[in-house]
Amino acid sequence: GGRLPSYLSRHGQSEYNVLGKLGGNPPLSPAGQEYARRLAQWVPRHIFYQHGVLTKCRLWTSSLQRTILTATHIPHPIVPASSFDSPDGISSPPRRGSHETDAATPSGGTPSHRFRSRQRSRQLPPRYLQGDEGVLNEPVWEQMSPRVYRNLDEIFAGECEGMTYEEIQHSFPSEAKMRATDKIGFRYPRGESYLDILARLDPLVHELESYHEPLVIVSHQAVLRLLYCYLTGRTRAQAPKLSMPLHTVIRITYDGWTPPTEERFYLGPECSQTDGQTHL
Repeated sequence: GGRLPSYLSRHGQSEYNVLGKLGGNPPLSPAGQEYARRLAQWVPRHIFYQHGVLTKCRLWTSSLQRTILTATHIPHPIVPASSFDSPDGISSPPRRGSHETDAATPSGGTPSHRFRSRQRSRQLPPRYLQGDEGVLNEPVWEQMSPRVYRNLDEIFAGECEGMTYEEIQHSFPSEAKMRATDKIGFRYPRGESYLDILARLDPLVHELESYHEPLVIVSHQAVLRLLYCYLTGRTRAQAPKLSMPLHTVIRITYDGWTPPTEERFYLGPECSQTDGQTHL
């Protein structure tokens, strides 16, 4: 048995998507809020049970509010370990990786320090159900326990944050031309490139590879393009041109032996896909 499926989703439509602006930390638009509600109904029906068997599941988001808000309604019930089809009960409790951060951690500092890991090596013990007399009975698992990673934050556009693509072409004409010729290597003024994202995704990919549970990742277009390439065996050079539509879940299944397969689930609601992020 290899890894179970990975599920990739962009955040619901944000206020910046509506305005065609890059980056920032905007909230969801009304359509994005509706996607969050639909996602919360879809996840238990399609992910909690794999091949008819109740399965431990994991959930990752970035530290930006548009992904946290998109995942906010996803239920995370506490389930007795004995409910799972596992010989050793709770073999792998959800743990905090050394590159994980709390949702409330401010993303301040200079861009180069903005995504620096906060060291956390603390291993969380398994949780237990409390018995009638306060006795700890049975280990439990929290389904879809929300984990927040700054490594999953969108490409940082530096001086171009909060600008529309037209404004970037006007204010940074030479940079816009450079980006058109080398989208993967181009670094935004005082910002990041796709190659910078690859570097900060590296520890997360190692953690992902160690899991045997289905994993839902709610993140951003540029980041998901790179994760998608990794999970489907595509080259990173293909990443900047990949389509990552809004309000869609992409399920990627890979067992380590046969070629990866994917399935896309469009949940809606309808919204404009031609937002400023298309040019990211």
